[in-house]
Amino acid sequence: MTIHSESRSPAVFFDSAALATNGAPRKVVKPVKNGSFTNGSISHFDVHQRQPSVDETPAMPTQPLESLYKSDNKLEKQTALAGLEKEMRAHPDSALLAQFIAAHKELDTYLNGSSIELTGSTLTIPAITAVARYGCEISLDSSPAALERIAASRKVVDDKLAENVSIYGVSTGFGGSADTRTNNFQALGLALLQHQHSGVLPVPAEKTFSKEHDAQNTCKDTKSRRTPLPLSPTLSSLSMPIPWVRAAMVIRANSLLRGHSAVRFTLLERFAALLENHITPLVPLRGSISASGDLSPLSYVAGTVIGNPSIRCHAGLPDPQNETQQVELIPAPEALRRAGLEPLTLLPKEHLGILNGTAFSAALSALLIQDATHLALLSQALTAFGVEALRGSTGSFDPFIHDVCRPHPGQVEVAKNVRTLHKDSSLVVHEEGEKEKTVEEDKGILRQDRYPLRTSPQWVGPQVDEILRAWDVISTECNSTTDNPLIDAKTNTVHHGGNFQAMAITTVMESTRLALHQLSYILFTQVTELINPTMNRGLPPNLAFTDPSLNFAAKGIDIGCAAYLSESGWAANHVATHVKSAEMHNQAVNSLALISARATDKVAELNGIVAASYLWALCQAVDIRAMMREFKIAAHKILREALATHFGLGRLDENEEALADECWAVVEDSLDATSTMDAVPRMEKVARATISSVSLYLSSTEPEKLVNLSDFLAELSSQLSELLLSLQRAFLTGARGRTPAASLLGRTKALYEFVRLDLAIPIHGRENLELFGKREGGESFTPGSEEETVGGAVSRIYEAIRDGRIQTVVVGMFDGAEKLAA
Repeated sequence: MTIHSESRSPAVFFDSAALATNGAPRKVVKPVKNGSFTNGSISHFDVHQRQPSVDETPAMPTQPLESLYKSDNKLEKQTALAGLEKEMRAHPDSALLAQFIAAHKELDTYLNGSSIELTGSTLTIPAITAVARYGCEISLDSSPAALERIAASRKVVDDKLAENVSIYGVSTGFGGSADTRTNNFQALGLALLQHQHSGVLPVPAEKTFSKEHDAQNTCKDTKSRRTPLPLSPTLSSLSMPIPWVRAAMVIRANSLLRGHSAVRFTLLERFAALLENHITPLVPLRGSISASGDLSPLSYVAGTVIGNPSIRCHAGLPDPQNETQQVELIPAPEALRRAGLEPLTLLPKEHLGILNGTAFSAALSALLIQDATHLALLSQALTAFGVEALRGSTGSFDPFIHDVCRPHPGQVEVAKNVRTLHKDSSLVVHEEGEKEKTVEEDKGILRQDRYPLRTSPQWVGPQVDEILRAWDVISTECNSTTDNPLIDAKTNTVHHGGNFQAMAITTVMESTRLALHQLSYILFTQVTELINPTMNRGLPPNLAFTDPSLNFAAKGIDIGCAAYLSESGWAANHVATHVKSAEMHNQAVNSLALISARATDKVAELNGIVAASYLWALCQAVDIRAMMREFKIAAHKILREALATHFGLGRLDENEEALADECWAVVEDSLDATSTMDAVPRMEKVARATISSVSLYLSSTEPEKLVNLSDFLAELSSQLSELLLSLQRAFLTGARGRTPAASLLGRTKALYEFVRLDLAIPIHGRENLELFGKREGGESFTPGSEEETVGGAVSRIYEAIRDGRIQTVVVGMFDGAEKLAA
């Protein structure tokens, strides 16, 4: 076998819109188009310097992690990543943030051309994500030590078979049928694949009916042969998404590379070639109980390797910009032929070596924990944003409460992150501004924020701790040997055990799923508080930017979030409590890890939808705050001028100044209390709120001027109404710019500007402003043509969460904090 040393990198293109700071074009990963393959031989892999052995502990690097990302020294880079846990634990108050930023940077290096080398011990979750979701390539550790390790494992099995030693799964049956014996090792391996190819998949069109059936029905009315539309898309409801399968293949290859499974290096090369050429087996969604590993799903990978014509493969990668366009499905032999590959005949033990592992459970879990880390940080950012939108207090996040009194690591980190994001915010009540008040001054005022804001560190913190633990467990699983039997070449021993039992994955998927649900729940409570005028400190009902009698902007979001949260609560229930005995009671205990991961995927999806809905509402809310802040500045001036005009209070001596201040105080209180009213009647009520103060003052000073009171109220209410209506129009038509609230926000401004500028989602209410009728010039328009639906805007935010664009925004929000990861 020849090992070539030329360097390989993912297929890339130069994006002129994505130039580096020095003006040079930046490499961007470009997935291969549907049905096409890259050229290359299966034996073309990088030869790099020696990686740490699977039996060694990598030494921590001495140079900063950030510089290692740019280093060409793969040994230093991968050992740095392997030792990142120790560095993060040195900063327990920033562990999730450090993990998130490090993972984000590592993934970015792969998307810009850095290679991913499998060593059996240094595979990272960002690397799995890069291969699975972005089509990046892998190379194999082909150092002499690695090749010797793999060959020695293979030799143990070959020698024992030559000595007529019985080995489970090589000369025996499987599971509860292990009491059978055979010397036909090749047939036994194929029989293993045969019985595992039992999953339910979409049926190819040409096999829907038999030829005999077609011949017998050619003369019948075609209407009698019409097939009903399926209730759900058969491809997505019966088969795994391509990224899941690609992730499983890279994890399985990494595990086999450890040299405990008696497979040849040639087989590992074939895995790499399938990934490189974007040949992805069509794998059933269901059928694995993750006990003796993910046997059935992995059997379809093995079927592709040997060129089984009944196994179909995706030929290429889907276009992420057009998910409705399906990748061509072709038989495995044709997929191999197009890539210039021959079917590979497997040796004894290699069939079982492919199947008997937890790769699919670990694969989906790895992809999910990458996203869960982001969602946990996004939840903290949205909470900080929510404190601003609700004019909450920073006092709830004081270090004394968390660092001193109750120092759980996750709780401490969440409080610190929220404090960081509130820097320079003019919407929150900063702790130094929280003056002590007398009982009389404090009467009737909510003394502290409600639980969704005030106890958010105590609620979110434990979820952070669970997600961090899950990251560690999944990382270990992806660099473990999960076969049975296991080969110890050093002692020439075949070990029979149960490393295929994936309960470690199940346990952390159960906790991660519940953590994601709890994150969704606190966001749900915050968004409902934001929409409810009895709780949101002066915002209109449903965050209506115009008259609330004809604008119910966020009411659909309010209802929708309740639906999402309810579904999430159902999906968050434990899976592991539903284990059933299987396979002749041999698999009486089985982990259900893949099923648990699939349930977690559902909860993660719902969390993203709740987060997107909340972010839409937050942007709407702070724009209303910005408008009302401008309104109050102008209204204060209008009030003082009206007092001067109608009552001659122009000099504003000490008593008159006190009257003006008292009138303004009741106006502000009335504005908060009347947010449910339309503009004109609202301003009439606001104006009337001053009657008591003005009447008492004039009665004791100049009672003859009381006759001017009605004119004062009429002018005040009229001017305030005109002011509010003009500001609504100015904000909704863009006269105040696309980000009128930006100057009021702290570091959450980045999220706000991403929605308003990058996604170009405007303030909602333009159609309501025109009463769904005509524009100012008299031109009519159709509802929906002036602005997209609320759901359409939320969908675009959700897509940005799902495709990772918001991850970059969140990293930027913690400017300087990423140094904790170094």
